[in-house]
This record gives sequence, structure tokens and C-alpha cells, in this order.
Amino acid sequence: MKKIKYSIGAFSLALIFWFIDTAIHYFVYNEPQFEFIPDDFNELWMRAVIVLLIIFFGIYADISTRRLLNKEKQLEAARIYNSMIHASQHILNNLLNQMQLFKMEALKSNDFDKDIIKIYDSSIDEATNLIQRLSQVEDITGENIKASVGPANIA
Repeated sequence: MKKIKYSIGAFSLALIFWFIDTAIHYFVYNEPQFEFIPDDFNELWMRAVIVLLIIFFGIYADISTRRLLNKEKQLEAARIYNSMIHASQHILNNLLNQMQLFKMEALKSNDFDKDIIKIYDSSIDEATNLIQRLSQVEDITGENIKASVGPANIA
């Protein structure tokens, strides 16, 4: 019912207009009888056009309102997504900075395997690249988000 409230209001307004116009013709212009549907084709045509315009305006208002609400929901989802991405980036950057301490300690040790440090650097670069790709998703859908961090994008 809420989805078509303007259409219902417009239809009601159109009926009220039709009745008031009929009453004006009867009481003000002293027509001989109360004609809800006038005999004069010109009068009928004018009333019908006005009533249709009112009804179509109500339908248009409902459609426009629905579109506006959908856009607002999409914008809100995008804002939430962007806030979550920025928070994730902050957490990940803190983690990566803290991991630098482990790397520095590993480099100080002569016993530590240098290939492990290369794998570590590769993992850090991969995580940075994926979070960057995730933050650049334009059309926010589940499929696009998964695709941006999917195995095909890991290189």
C-alpha cells in the first residue's frame, strides 16, 4: 500500500475534483440536473483530461519516489562498503607494519633462510595488491567483490 500512496492519493483527488466540478456546474451555473457524467462532450472531455493528468502525476510520483529510494539505498550500501574497506586497510596496514619487526629480526639472524624472507615479501605484496583491488571495486555486488580478490587476481 505504501508503494502506491501517491497513486491512491491522486485517484482520490481526481474523484473529488470530478464531484466538485459537477457540483459547481449544478449549484453555481444553475444547470437543470446534477449530471455526474455530463451530456456536453466538451465538458466531459475537459474533466477526463484533468482527471487523467492528476492520476498520471500520482503514478509518476510513485515511480520517481521508488527510484529515488532505490538510489539512496545503493548509495548507503556504497558508503558502508567504502567505510569497511578503509577500516580494513587501516587494520591491515597496522598488521603489516608490525610484521616488519619480524622481518628485521629475521634479517639480523644469520641462521634464517633467505628464501623464507622472499616468500614473506611476496605475501606482503600480494596482500597489499589485493586490498588495493578490493578498494577499487566500482559496482558493489557480491560477485564483483569476490572477483576482485579471487585467485585469478593473485599474481
